[in-house]
Amino acid sequence: MATYNGEKYIREQINSILSQTYELWHLYIHDDGSTDQTCSILQEYAEKHPNQITFLNYPPQGGAMKNFMSLLERVDATYYMFSDQDDVWKKDKIEKEVEQMNSEELKYGGNKPIIVFSDLFVVDSQLNLISESFLKYSGIHPEFLTSFDELAASNLITGCTMLFNHAAKKSIQYPYTSATMHDTWITLCTAKAHGVLSYLSEPLVYYRQHGNNTLGAVNIKHLTISYRVRHLYRILKLNKDTYCMMRALGYGSIIKYIYNKLRYKYRTNKRL
Repeated sequence: MATYNGEKYIREQINSILSQTYELWHLYIHDDGSTDQTCSILQEYAEKHPNQITFLNYPPQGGAMKNFMSLLERVDATYYMFSDQDDVWKKDKIEKEVEQMNSEELKYGGNKPIIVFSDLFVVDSQLNLISESFLKYSGIHPEFLTSFDELAASNLITGCTMLFNHAAKKSIQYPYTSATMHDTWITLCTAKAHGVLSYLSEPLVYYRQHGNNTLGAVNIKHLTISYRVRHLYRILKLNKDTYCMMRALGYGSIIKYIYNKLRYKYRTNKRL
């Protein structure tokens, strides 16, 4: 868990992890220089649950991506999960994702890079339901985003839903200076290594939208032509950053990138 000024919601998130039906886990937390009471809360939980929670003390990293990656570099385990500071996990999140991972590893072997990920509930700051499916809400179609080339079209995996094995961690390429976010980079590296992206359609996380999210959910219905025109600069910058990230992993030409974006759009429009 990477934290920063998360005092408002962090107790709910940690409590939801402590309440998991699957108990063989350990939570490592690093704070990125909070100025509120986040660190005091984290220290309280670490002292109360020393066998399950470790609050790591090292310098701030300067942003969520670097903070998560710094944790990943310091922790050695069989499986890895990321936790945001402001969500809530369903009680069986870990159990169901581990079951899916075990099934995939039985099929492909433990040396195959594998990421298991799920859908999410989109909720407001008080956990009132906005949408029962983040992927449908955002217009993301995982069935068309299974390969490295296809992942040019859309960010597929939300970090707080992913469970990945040690082989997937080993597939991560360094440096990650071109990465836009830790979850996207790990997904792309896994796909580049011909790994498996295994989708659980059930939502297992309450993805809280409260106005201060590092990233948030955007309703596909709001992405009208007028919206795209108003936000043209941001959309162009996002695509530029995404292409530069993929090019750093050997993606190829901008023409290939545009082709896969258009192909995805065509396939999803046909599905609609």
